[in-house]
Amino acid sequence: MQESSGSSSIPTESLHRLALYHCKLTDMLLARHKDVITSEELAKALGLNGATIRRDLMFIGGTYGKRGTGYNIGMLRHMIGDFLSLPSFAPIAIVGSTTVARSIFEFFPIEKFGFTPAAFFSEDPRDQGVWINGCEVQPIEAISPAITATGIRVAMVATHPTWLMHSIGLLAQAGIKSILVLTQAEITKAPEGICIMQLGITCELKSLFYYASQLEHNNQPSVVKVIADKPL
Repeated sequence: MQESSGSSSIPTESLHRLALYHCKLTDMLLARHKDVITSEELAKALGLNGATIRRDLMFIGGTYGKRGTGYNIGMLRHMIGDFLSLPSFAPIAIVGSTTVARSIFEFFPIEKFGFTPAAFFSEDPRDQGVWINGCEVQPIEAISPAITATGIRVAMVATHPTWLMHSIGLLAQAGIKSILVLTQAEITKAPEGICIMQLGITCELKSLFYYASQLEHNNQPSVVKVIADKPL
């Protein structure tokens, strides 16, 4: 994962893991299997270790757990959400073709985790006038400060590579503060004053060839969870 223009007193890896914990706790609340979980149980569910989770939770101002009992799932999720500044209504803008947008909804149920796609912009002229999630798809050139007036501060960009930098520039001018980039193209110059995170899918695939080779030699099955910054 590549990140630019953002700083925090918390290590990036811990920040990413806190977001991971929030997602897992949301799943647990939706499943309604139990009300309390220990750090070891959460660690096992995520392929981590309990000590790592307890260290990460110190960043939110306390562990909020009881020794020998664990954490109240709802309370812990709320505390992590507050630390991450997640609003109860979390609107986001999506920039990319309607084909891409619908694929994201199909494979990543973002609404289940509290995000509300509230604005859509596409580089494809054929998408103009199409409606998704109750919103009319607008051309990329329509990105303006009007979107931040609706409370949108975060955007997801999954355009064709030739539209990437132009889209980022327009979003920055509109007042968007953070952008998740799914497009596999180089970000040549990030605008000042915003945070950009880019998922390096091609990098992850390359690393999998290493793990495949290692498993062929020692035949040891494993689950690898990488939560760290990596360049594309």
